[in-house]
Amino acid sequence: MSEKIQNNAKAKQSYMENFRRYLELRNYQKKNVKRIVAIAKEYEEYREKGNLPKEYISYLKLRKNKNNPEKLLSNGTINNYLTALKLYRNYRKNIKRKETDILFCKSLKTYIPKIEIVSPEEIQSLFEATLNTRDKAVLCCLYYLGLRAGEAAELLLEDVDLENQKVLVRKSKTGYQREIPIHSKALEIFEEYVKERIPKGECFLQGLKGNLTPSGIEFIIEKIAEKSKIKKRIYPHLLRHSIATHLLKNGMELKKVSTFLGHRSLESTQRYTHL
Repeated sequence: MSEKIQNNAKAKQSYMENFRRYLELRNYQKKNVKRIVAIAKEYEEYREKGNLPKEYISYLKLRKNKNNPEKLLSNGTINNYLTALKLYRNYRKNIKRKETDILFCKSLKTYIPKIEIVSPEEIQSLFEATLNTRDKAVLCCLYYLGLRAGEAAELLLEDVDLENQKVLVRKSKTGYQREIPIHSKALEIFEEYVKERIPKGECFLQGLKGNLTPSGIEFIIEKIAEKSKIKKRIYPHLLRHSIATHLLKNGMELKKVSTFLGHRSLESTQRYTHL
């Protein structure tokens, strides 16, 4: 490999590392930082082959799904690519002061499946089926705080302010920090959990060997659902869907629910209004 090629490769790697730090400083979750940087790298590789930016959407529509080569990318996945590239474009334009050749079209139409939520009675059944205080704290994070599994896993102990009854979410899917009030029922469980909590890491929710992971949270919810004997499939994000719907039904304004959930726009929240 020539010295020029090596230098170009190092420069490219350094550039992407700077983009990674840019995203981390803006409080994006680790898994989303990794995904966004990977999309930016793929776009750069596409351009290095002499392809035109305006043809990129067509390229994505014909690209095979890496996880399932028999299928093409879905419209939802393509929209995720476009969102990631908008962040990359802003980085290049505003931080690096570089002209950008990244072109965009409007988001592609996607089929939004009907959201099946958990009723308040079923939420009660889930709590009754949970004997472990830590697992009850997990339920509270997902339902009463409306956190994504990744947000719950990365929640720091110091960010759970029991005295002032609020939680600070530092890292999110959208990069936005937000404060969430702690519901009185969740407060009681959190107080009990903190007394029993055996510190193995810096995060609020602890597993057997350290900080609880998103997959660990999913496993806990599956086990709780199994004990509750609720027939519908229960998973972490369903609890987030459920609290959003319950808040709207109880009269909370759409904008406040959107802020509570940490959505970037009201459009993301409006999908709950038909329920």
